Amino acid sequence: MLWRLVSTSSAVSALPAEGQFLSEVSGVMRQTPWNSDLKLPWKDIKKVWDGYWDQDKPLLLEKSPPNLIRVDEIVAHFHPVHFLIMVRNPYAHCHSLMRRNNSSPRKAAEFTVRCMKQQWKNAEKLDNKLCFTYEQLATNPESISLEIQSFIPQLGELDHMQKFNVHSIGGVVEKGIVDLNKKKIQNLSVDDFEQINQILRRNADVMAYWNYEFLDHSRAQQDRIEISD
Repeated sequence: MLWRLVSTSSAVSALPAEGQFLSEVSGVMRQTPWNSDLKLPWKDIKKVWDGYWDQDKPLLLEKSPPNLIRVDEIVAHFHPVHFLIMVRNPYAHCHSLMRRNNSSPRKAAEFTVRCMKQQWKNAEKLDNKLCFTYEQLATNPESISLEIQSFIPQLGELDHMQKFNVHSIGGVVEKGIVDLNKKKIQNLSVDDFEQINQILRRNADVMAYWNYEFLDHSRAQQDRIEISD
């Protein structure tokens, strides 16, 4: 959603897909994508990406989630570079991992915490970055679009009203920027919450940093409306 929003700028050239999936580099980038010890051939990767980007555009856009653990290498090989750092409600993130990757609630929570911790580190150490949450973007896309435009003035105007083809809980659909968290979180079971919270409560500092509250099944169901004949 964020990638497509930034792509609405006429000053931006985006890769046709996540850079990690381009055929010329997927063999190395997808071998063990979340292995932080893996040394990638960034000069070769950059050469491939440069061949896909429209070099007449002043801004070149890339979005591969595993690169959040490789910001040092990105800074070393791409300059100047701007980072848009976004996290999502951990319960909704867990649901997505469980649905897409068939992850257990515990494994999903462990991975979610890892991402949130790394983004915390990135937020603290990177100079040229803008941080916000999925919820801020989804509930007030105009405000976040203005923040992004202020952060990178070359972007010009972003079209936050445009509809995008996105992967969601309902499949691939065309829609504007909307918050899908509630439906995802309400689909978690009592046991899902128990397993996820075992991990999240061990990482209360991460939850506090990103200003997320702990939830349980009963609280998540409070806003559900049941209609029966």
